[in-house]
Amino acid sequence: MKRNTARLCALAIAVGSAALFAAAATAAAQDAEPPAADAGSGILVAYFSQEGHTKALAEAIHAAVGGDIFEIKAETPYPTEHDQLTERGKEEQNAQLRPKLAANVPDMSKYATVILGYPIWWGDMPMPVYTFIESHNFNAKIVAPFCTHGGSGLSRSVTALENKLQGAQVLKGLAVPSRSADSSADDVAKWLRESGITVKASN
Repeated sequence: MKRNTARLCALAIAVGSAALFAAAATAAAQDAEPPAADAGSGILVAYFSQEGHTKALAEAIHAAVGGDIFEIKAETPYPTEHDQLTERGKEEQNAQLRPKLAANVPDMSKYATVILGYPIWWGDMPMPVYTFIESHNFNAKIVAPFCTHGGSGLSRSVTALENKLQGAQVLKGLAVPSRSADSSADDVAKWLRESGITVKASN
């Protein structure tokens, strides 16, 4: 196509034909790259929660910012008994497994900001969260991580996100003790404000 465009332009210059100039312009337009699709402007709160603490925190954040909310779930459910749950989580981490998810976000391009939540398991994100971030395109998005924990804070999870999502802007994370997840509204509001994430106006 580009070779044809060049030939048309040369011929148009030689003969001064308006018709040939028009044909050359049309061919040049066809050669141009298509415009990039909009990156989206919405907010998504995505979270993985097994014992309800991270879910409570995610729902508080969603109530503050609006947008959409999505629960990350493994296709094969985790045990409800705590010791069995932690044993499976440790085995998956040691093997660096990527458990298959029950569902994925249908259209990640809608979102400019993804607020990503998870409990800390053995110093890191649970493996289904890795499956999630590796299954979607986070390029040029803002990612705001938050976690619930039993005393380890964010541990190495933010560094892991920065390494995995190098095309995204990973913000400073929020770490809330699991026992405080139901009463963290002030911490959530402060973190959102410091992160520059817009909070819905209250009625």
